[in-house]
Amino acid sequence: MAANEDGSYQVRLVGTTAEVTLTKAAKLSSSITLNKECTVALPYTENATIDFDALRENIFNTVVASTTPELTVGDVTIEYYATAMTGAVGDLGKAWMPLEGGKKSGLNYPAISEGDQEIRISYAGTDTVYGTSAETTVTIAERPQVQFNLNEGPYEVGMVFTNDQGYDYKATAAVIYNAVVASTENPANLTADQVKVEYNADPTGITNTFKPLDYTDLGGLVKFGTGTWEIRISWPGNQEYKGNSVTVSVTTTDSRAASTVALKSGASFTYNMDAEVMKQAIFDNVIDWENSTLPAKETLSADNFVIEYYGEAILFDGGIDSGIKNWVPVEGKSYDLGEVNLGTYPQMGAGEQQIRISFNGSADYRPSENTEGTVTVNKAKVSVKVNSTNIYADESLPANFITTDPADTFDMYTIYAGVTSNVTTGIYLDLPERYTDSAILKLLDPIVKKLYGKSFTQMLNDGVTVGELRELFSTQELLDLLDKLNIDTGTFGQILTVINKLPGVLDSVRISFGTPNRAGLYTVAAVTDNKNYETGVGMGFLLVKMRFSGPKLTWDQEISGGKLTAEQAKTFNFGATLSYNGDTTVDQSGVHYLYSGFTSKWKIYSSTTTPPTEPGRYVVTVCILGGNYMAAPITRSFQITK
Repeated sequence: MAANEDGSYQVRLVGTTAEVTLTKAAKLSSSITLNKECTVALPYTENATIDFDALRENIFNTVVASTTPELTVGDVTIEYYATAMTGAVGDLGKAWMPLEGGKKSGLNYPAISEGDQEIRISYAGTDTVYGTSAETTVTIAERPQVQFNLNEGPYEVGMVFTNDQGYDYKATAAVIYNAVVASTENPANLTADQVKVEYNADPTGITNTFKPLDYTDLGGLVKFGTGTWEIRISWPGNQEYKGNSVTVSVTTTDSRAASTVALKSGASFTYNMDAEVMKQAIFDNVIDWENSTLPAKETLSADNFVIEYYGEAILFDGGIDSGIKNWVPVEGKSYDLGEVNLGTYPQMGAGEQQIRISFNGSADYRPSENTEGTVTVNKAKVSVKVNSTNIYADESLPANFITTDPADTFDMYTIYAGVTSNVTTGIYLDLPERYTDSAILKLLDPIVKKLYGKSFTQMLNDGVTVGELRELFSTQELLDLLDKLNIDTGTFGQILTVINKLPGVLDSVRISFGTPNRAGLYTVAAVTDNKNYETGVGMGFLLVKMRFSGPKLTWDQEISGGKLTAEQAKTFNFGATLSYNGDTTVDQSGVHYLYSGFTSKWKIYSSTTTPPTEPGRYVVTVCILGGNYMAAPITRSFQITK
């Protein structure tokens, strides 16, 4: 019996006639019985992806009628007869695959999906039980799909804008959704925040290149805005409901209200060096809010407008009018080539000015057209202060010697008048730096030379009399030129008024240009020039001190033994040199001499200019009178022999 194969055998006990049927088997058999015409729904996770473990359990519980031995879902393998994504021809490209799909024989197979699917449930068996499998057709059902119930077209919606003129894409998407979709089912009442609204970024419409509304292509050629667009509204689905989408044509428009800016006539305000203050003055005083179509004034600021004036460019750094006019910002505009200034439109200044204003637009109002008008910008007042101080003649004035409030840029004319250490009247006129600019001098020199016989440069070097200055400042041809150079010639009248008030000043008194180079006490008058300000005048004092420590007088040539022959005296250098801390280049005009004595014939000799040459005995004293350096006197005695 042991040698016999598995099967059923008739056997009886020895000595008996009763037979029984005995079945011999190496393992026990197994079986799986399946139900017919079953339907199983695809289960989903919270992330709206298929839960394949739950699907296997649902198939097992629904499809399996009975098993021998008693089996669970964990004891079996559940597969479906899949068709490859590509390369499937006839039976080629079809295979039993896990419910998740996968790769087999170089082909990719998808996961199981809704529809009638061939299902195979297999049991591998054990050491004591044979394996088995069973196949059946199961209907795999999807979740209910969302349905978008649409409003009747065509669809036209207004773009939603931010206050800074950008598109509010999120709000625009909500407006589009509410205009297109009347309601939803499965689930009901989906809102704009739950769906995705996209536009077809392919302007030809040939391809479906749907992108978020805020998408712009790399070249900047395609950007969502006003126009007619192919719009896709989609919902991805959830555990209970399958996602879906709908594509419609939507026309977007700029439906904001039109805006207009009206300006007041005869408006005026005062110049300010801060362009932002000027803009605010225009915002407050020039815009006619009652007759403008704009958002409420309290919701706006000057930054919501483009404010320009019709200005003239000034060439280079010389302040020369170019005759080139254009609309430019209130703060002006500069044109530079590297470090070279080619031209500048200055900040809007005092006087009658042409302005134009436009509104930038807002969330509720479209940008306006330009509105032009005329305003009067009044000159501002300036306070000038001379901070009285004292310096040595070889020192520069401190940076804060003259200050202004406001601290704008001014051409400063400074008049110094006083008594020098030489007990002489000293008048100095320090001109603004622009008068020494080479470009300005090239224009001034020929005209001044034609009128007065010497160039303006020569006048700066040699000085002029009060009368010459008066005549210079009243020459119309020169005044016209200075006006083109943006120099306020009205300032000259104030300068002459100051000079005329100085005591003892006649037309013959000479005026030097620059700052005082002689020790003395000076009254200082500072006169400002800026076309945007009324002329300002400030008064103070300046004490230019002599140096007492460091100056020294030294004989140019020593007299050997205190004696000279008359012949030697004729060529002898009796002079002395003033030095300051060893520097002999200082001004020598303060060095004075006194020669005194008796000739050999007992004739008295005295001179302040000429040294003696006749035989006799003499004394020479050298001292400092006036100037900027006070050295101790030096004296020596000498004898001139035959």
